[in-house]
Amino acid sequence: MDSICLILACSDGERWEQTVGAVTLPGELGSLGVLKNHAPMLCALQEGTLSCRSETGESWRFRISDGIARVADNEVTVLLRHMEAIK
Repeated sequence: MDSICLILACSDGERWEQTVGAVTLPGELGSLGVLKNHAPMLCALQEGTLSCRSETGESWRFRISDGIARVADNEVTVLLRHMEAIK
């Protein structure tokens, strides 16, 4: 299975976790795509849209505040001040 665990955590305690196939992050230096076995990294995020999709084609989008993303061991952890699901 080519999946990664995505965890979104806000300072107010809100949390969203899902197993996904791909994540796109709004990095300060541009859009960042993350797939399974991505090299470990820590990066700053800017306000924008975070999107992800499952291997079955289901997708989610979030409007996020600036924050930090950590990618390691097929897990993406995103720490934010605020997030809002986009329909």
